[in-house]
Order: sequence, then C-alpha cells, then structure tokens
Amino acid sequence: MTYRADIDGLRAIAVLSVLLFHLGVPLVSGGFAGVDIFFVISGYLITGILLRDMRAGQFSLLHFYRKRALRILPALCFVLLATVAVGSRILLPSEMAELGRSIVATMLFGANIYYWSTLDYFHPDAKENPLLHTWSLGVEEQFYILLPLLLWLCFRYARQWVVPMLLATVAISFALSVYAVGPMPRASFYLLPTRFWELGAGALLAAMPLRLAPRWAEGAGMAGFALLVAGIFGLNETLPFPGAAALLPVAGAVLVIAAGGQGGIGRLLSKTAPAWIGRISYSVYLWHWPLIVFWKMRTDTVLTVPETAGLGAVAILLGALSTRFIERPFRNLPAGLTDGRILWPALVTVLAGIGFGWGLSHMPSALRTYPTEVARLDTYGGYFDAPDFKADWRYDRCHLDPHSGGFEAYDRATCLKEDERPSVLLFGDSHAAHIWRALSQARPDLNVLQASSTNCRPLPDNPSSFCGQLSDFIYHDWVPAHRPEAVILSGVWRDAELPSLSAGIADLRQSGVQHVYVLGETVSYTATLPKILARAALVGADSARSQAAHLQSGLWQRDKALRDLVQQAGGTYVDLLDVACPMGDCRDRVQGVPLLFDSNHYTREGAAFVAGQIARQFQ
Repeated sequence: MTYRADIDGLRAIAVLSVLLFHLGVPLVSGGFAGVDIFFVISGYLITGILLRDMRAGQFSLLHFYRKRALRILPALCFVLLATVAVGSRILLPSEMAELGRSIVATMLFGANIYYWSTLDYFHPDAKENPLLHTWSLGVEEQFYILLPLLLWLCFRYARQWVVPMLLATVAISFALSVYAVGPMPRASFYLLPTRFWELGAGALLAAMPLRLAPRWAEGAGMAGFALLVAGIFGLNETLPFPGAAALLPVAGAVLVIAAGGQGGIGRLLSKTAPAWIGRISYSVYLWHWPLIVFWKMRTDTVLTVPETAGLGAVAILLGALSTRFIERPFRNLPAGLTDGRILWPALVTVLAGIGFGWGLSHMPSALRTYPTEVARLDTYGGYFDAPDFKADWRYDRCHLDPHSGGFEAYDRATCLKEDERPSVLLFGDSHAAHIWRALSQARPDLNVLQASSTNCRPLPDNPSSFCGQLSDFIYHDWVPAHRPEAVILSGVWRDAELPSLSAGIADLRQSGVQHVYVLGETVSYTATLPKILARAALVGADSARSQAAHLQSGLWQRDKALRDLVQQAGGTYVDLLDVACPMGDCRDRVQGVPLLFDSNHYTREGAAFVAGQIARQFQ
C-alpha cells in the first residue's frame, strides 16, 4: 500500500491518548479509546495488504506471518525481558508468578483471554500489572489469524462476497458488543467477538475504498477529528464500554482515514512531528505501561506534574530507541531470507517465552531471594480464597455473590435462626460479612443474624436485580414479621445512595426496630494493604509512610457526611475509622497480622479487634 503520513499522524493521536490516560492526566478521561483507533488502523492496513496480494495472485500465508512476526515479536520480546529484569527487583513473589502467567498468555497470543478470566481493566488491581496492555495485542493477533482465512475463502469460492461478508461480521460483532457491555462487561471489553467490528470497520474501508472530492474529504476529516476529540475527552471509565460508546473513536478514525490525507486535518496529521510519533507508536505503547507501573510501585505516591511529564518523555524516548535499534533492523532483514528461516526462529522464540513464563509462574523466587517477612505478607494475596476464611463469611449461604445462584441460595433457616437471646440483624454487603463472626463472638449474649451480598448496600429500593430480592425480603417481609431488637447496616456507602439509606433507617424504625445502627467508613487504601507493607519491607521504605500514601482520599470527609445523615435520620452511628485510625494514625497490623487482607476488608484478626472495640455499643 502507498505510504500515508496522515495515518501515522492518526497513530500518534492513538498512542498519546493512551499514554496520557495511563499517566492520569485528568482531561484525557477517555484516552483508553486510543486502542480503538489502533484497531481501526490495523484493520484497514492489514486488509489492504491482503486484498492487494490476493488480487495479484501473490498471497502467501507464510509470507504474511513472516511480516507479522518481524513487526511484533522483536520489540515485544525485548520489553518482556526488561520487564522481568526490573520486576525481579520490585515485584513481590505473587506478582512475579502473575508476571510469568502473563508472559505465557502474551506469547500464546491470548493475553486478552487471560485477562478476561482474571482482571477487570478498570479495577485498581489492574494498575499493578505491568503487562496488562498486551491484551490489545491478543485481539489484533487473533484478528490476523481469522481475517486471512475469511478473505481467502471468499476469494477462492465467491469473490463477490468479500464486502457482504465483512458487513455481516461487523454488524454481528457490533450488536454483540452492544448487548454484552451490560451483562458481560469484561468479556465485551477484552474478547475478539465484541471487538471484531472495530478492526472490521477499517477492513471494510479497505475493501470498498472511497475517493472523496476535496470538499467532501475536508468535511469527513473535520467530522472524524471532532468524533475523536469527543471520545478521548468525553468518555470515562465509568461508562459502559465498548458497546455503542466506541462508535466515537471508531467512526472518527474511519472518517479521518476515508479523507485520504486531504484537507486541513490530513495536512495536520501528515506533519513531521505527529508522523514521527506515529512511526514509533508501537514501541511507545509497549514501553509506556511497564514504565508507569514500576515507577508508581517504587514511589508509592500520586504522580506529580514533573513526574508525569518526565515519564511521558521517557516513554517516547524508549519508543524511539526501540524503533531505531530493535524494530527497524528486524523489519529490514534481507529479502532473500526465506520465510522458513524467519518463521522457525520466531516459533522457537515463542516457545522459549512460553517455557520461561511457565517456569517463572511456578518458581517466582528463582531470580532473587525474598526476605521472610516479605514472603509472609505476600501470602495474604490468597487469604480470601481459603475455605476456612470463606466459612467465616458463610459464603453462598448467608453471604451471596452473583455466582451463588440468586436469592434462592439464601439459607434463611441458618442465617435468620432465632433463639432465646435478643436478635440483632447484621445486614449489608461484604462489609457486613467480614465482621459477622467476630461480632457474634464478641457479643455471645446476642443472636447476631446475617443477610449480606457482594456489592449490595442494604437499601430499601436497591435497583439491582441481584440485590433487590434480598433487600425486599428483609425490609418488607422479615423485619416487620420478626421485629429484631436491632438492625446493623453496613456497606461501602456511595454518595448517591445516602438518601436511600436515610429512607431505609426510617422504614426500619417504622417496622418496630428499636435500634438502627450504621457502621461507618472502613479504613480503605488504593492498593492491597499486605502488598503495601510487603513492598515497603522489600525496598526498605518506611511502612507508615507507604501506608499513609495509599489511604483513599476523602475518607474522613465521607465519614463525617455519613455520620450527620445517620444521626438526622434517627439512627446510631458506629465510628470504625476512630477504631482503626485513632488520632489519624492508622493501625496496619493486629497481633502481627495485617488489619486488612485486601484494600478494605478485615482479616480474621482485624475483624476480631474491631468487633471487640465496638461490640459494647450495641444494645
């Protein structure tokens, strides 16, 4: 295909959007849509190359994969090696094992499938995975496997069906993406069936190229650029994505490419600076995310403006060096080298990477010796999955989650069993479950009952179909019929739900409950507390300083607002922050065990300590 500098300029928009988003620049709230721009560009260029070769009768699948291997593998392998080298000095044992699994998934061209099964892209834990960004490579690599086969079949048996086939697959994929973004958001984000339409949009443009008159090209470029700006600055991680929202970057990229480099936007994107950034965009993309993750791990602080600018500059510098000394030499190998002499070493490299990643996942301490305390603290990463700990929560019986089987799984005979003692109902989300057993043991004179479900605040008008049945049952059936002595409400309270909480307190009082208690804010961190402590021990940092740096912002302000609301509604507020953080200094351990096993849930010892401190407040 004829070189187009404007497409490299479009690549620059894509990579800079992703870079600025990952650096946390506030205005670029939809910078993650840069990946969608990359998808459109890839679909357009790859389809154009395939169709050109097929029309000329020169298509070779081996030659196609030779070019893909030389384009993708050299820089990727070098970044993987550098990530392992730096990670061995910074990452904890569990994180090194995770790095090994991520390498295996990446080298198998299935990183997107792996992260779909393990990690939400927008979850805080995702910000600690230095290879998360390789999910997009998995989508593209799977597209490179599927598209040549579809086009070859069409050319062989029904050439006239190329465009209809692409139209059909794009339409089906788009419909699937719009549907899945609600009930299956993680699958919709990561997997090829719901992302195919974005690459397919570029493929369609290549299959039915438009030759726009100058004035129409000008309009298409301006409209496309406006859509890109709307997506990059208007989208945010709270909106369902991709789905229909991805039309902004996808349609924008299609229109800009369709303009053919004509008009003001085409000339702007073709200028030296954006075109140069576009040419190094693949390496910049590969390097930027491990760089940001490792820097944040090392500093334990929010990035300052100089740090943000410095990291951005270093990412671009590394991308330029990687392009010059790694990408370009491999892409310019002598044409006389046969496909086999390229693909066999590529296959060996892939297999070696898989083997290395597998070994690292099973022997994470192979590259360094970890201090005993670091290794001990790191084991809390699997704390929640221990069967005896889940038994403390009475998981799938008295505490439900979306996989428990719905409200029918709630064991009323066990969870609401009454006896001669005064009944106190602990009702809420996981922040009720994590303290139930400890509170029962701290107050054996009370019959502490339990009704809890994951991520479901105890509100009388809970909109979630998963939570609604349990909430309706407690508020409208069980409480009016049984009138417990007290109800304790506990949850990760959200500002928008506070009016519903106030209404819930009033409903319970009207149903005859004498005392309604609300547990206040649990001390919460932006990362897992045991990891914060372990990493501080690993690098010799002050654990108190590291802990304070990761405290969630606004904790005490939210705590005060919640206290005021509860008191005005006639409830009794139970201050948990005062227990965990007396005089503002937050406790990190209880009897040598971390207070929390993740960012905001108590360990068994932490729950016992907090319950012991607050137990006498309940009548």
